[in-house]
Amino acid sequence: MSEDVRILELMAVARQDHDLDWLKASLQAAIKLEFATLPPYLCAEWSVKSGMSPVRRSIHVVLQEEMLHFGLMCNMVAAIGGTPNINSASAVPVYPGPLPGGVHPGLQVALRGLSKEAARVFMDIELPEHGPLALDVGEEFPTIGAFYTAIEEAFVTLNPGLTEVNQLVGPFNLSKLRSLEEVRRAISLIKQQGEGSQASPEDTGAGDLAHYYRFGEIHHERKLREVAPNVWKFEGDPFEIDDVRPMAEVPPGGYKPEDVTEQVGQLLREFDQTYTLMLSQLQTAWGSGSAASLSAAITSMITMQAKGTALMDIPIPGGTGNYGPCFRLAP
Repeated sequence: MSEDVRILELMAVARQDHDLDWLKASLQAAIKLEFATLPPYLCAEWSVKSGMSPVRRSIHVVLQEEMLHFGLMCNMVAAIGGTPNINSASAVPVYPGPLPGGVHPGLQVALRGLSKEAARVFMDIELPEHGPLALDVGEEFPTIGAFYTAIEEAFVTLNPGLTEVNQLVGPFNLSKLRSLEEVRRAISLIKQQGEGSQASPEDTGAGDLAHYYRFGEIHHERKLREVAPNVWKFEGDPFEIDDVRPMAEVPPGGYKPEDVTEQVGQLLREFDQTYTLMLSQLQTAWGSGSAASLSAAITSMITMQAKGTALMDIPIPGGTGNYGPCFRLAP
């Protein structure tokens, strides 16, 4: 089965045919899907000027948890004897564009600064499979949560032997998956942190909101509160978007060298080179079980932030808004 198979195609496969090849392809699709959320969420976070902003800190929590989800998916691939595809052209998302795998048809995800409209798109990405504030979306397409449910069911049915080889321990509580029960707990964690439980918007029951509701607070500019038993609405205290760098939406293919100044071109090249290096470091990390490569990738992301915010501080001549990073593979 091709590594670049669409999630909608995977979901169309009858459950009795969810073999080990299906599971490997599904995990790879999940890795690409999890990773695709990081660049737009990073642009949103970096565009908020104050590191102490409650809005920025809320997005940062989401990013940390998305990075954990990505790492857990990579560990699952390694656990069943595979190697994640991270730094190839087929694995790297392109913006603007749809979510990988055909999830949420019609939804276009772009790289741009934070706004109410951007937060609305992020809500659509994290749309709950079930939940107290879930939209009535029918059965026209699978949510991310529904896809993870199918992956969990395949693990339970196949009960494949798991190996610790090339699995990694890392930041944000990334741990190795040594048993079927640990795999199931990891999938449950990913779903709860993204969409919340069926009974509550909280992902732990301790006041920590799931991603869908965190972005809902930003979109509605109001905190979520329980107005009656098990009735939740965005009617709490104000939660306004702070001073934001006006990063314009990055055009298809990113900014062309001939259309920007030498300064902007240099920053764009440096960002893309560091981004490509980070992807290669992640590939090495899970290709050989290298904790040092994972640590190096985190350092590269810090460098990316400095380059990205520098771009966001430069106005586009004759245009609306400022430049921003393009998240492209360097030549």
